[in-house]
Amino acid sequence: MQSRKYIVLVIILSLSAFAHLWNVIGFPDLFYDEGVYMRRAMHVISGLGLQERYFYDHPYFGQLFLAGMLSAVGYPNSLHPTLDSNSIGTLYLVPRMLMGLLAIADTFLIFKISEKRYNTKTAIAASLLFAVMPMTWITRRILLDSILLPFLLLSILLAIYSKDSKHKSILVLLSGICMGLVLFTKVDMVIMLPLLIFLVYKSTGLRKIGLWFIPVILIPLIWPIESIMRGEFNLWLDGIMWQTGKR
Repeated sequence: MQSRKYIVLVIILSLSAFAHLWNVIGFPDLFYDEGVYMRRAMHVISGLGLQERYFYDHPYFGQLFLAGMLSAVGYPNSLHPTLDSNSIGTLYLVPRMLMGLLAIADTFLIFKISEKRYNTKTAIAASLLFAVMPMTWITRRILLDSILLPFLLLSILLAIYSKDSKHKSILVLLSGICMGLVLFTKVDMVIMLPLLIFLVYKSTGLRKIGLWFIPVILIPLIWPIESIMRGEFNLWLDGIMWQTGKR
């Protein structure tokens, strides 16, 4: 039975790989925001700082993560870029492949969450739907949502697994760290806090919620604290208000 489950999981992950890694440059078309996040990642890779100055719309873990992953494969020098249009399009190949790999990880995490919370049949159905559902095409793009999703799912998984674990404190803390990184990527994801609080409470009771909140609060606080150290707190507030008003 176990071997059959793993075979099915491999098939689902293979479908996810095909859906998210095939023709990564051709579909979907290049989106303006992808260029923004790539520029910010290159800003970090070039050693120009954690964030472009004078504009605070999102925290900067997204570009740090993207820059770290791209630097690990020697991007962009490993592609030997030139000025022709084909070469410019190819520059999006590696980061979009990275987004595809993250989507495969998302598929696996959805399987594990559903299996732990419900049962194997539900896990197969949920992960299969995510792997092939047309609406998940957005995870092929180089967007903050594509980057934060595996951290959000991992936070949920750790919160659920803490219920039956002898190391509840460690799993709750790791779940909080993952959620802190989610908020350090995109503040809008505060809307997911009630779900995570509920899961931590159901798994460990009230005692561990305070522990979970420590990294959830401290990690995103790096962003405004850094703006204060730069003397740009007013710009940070303006950026937050602009981003809020845009919604």
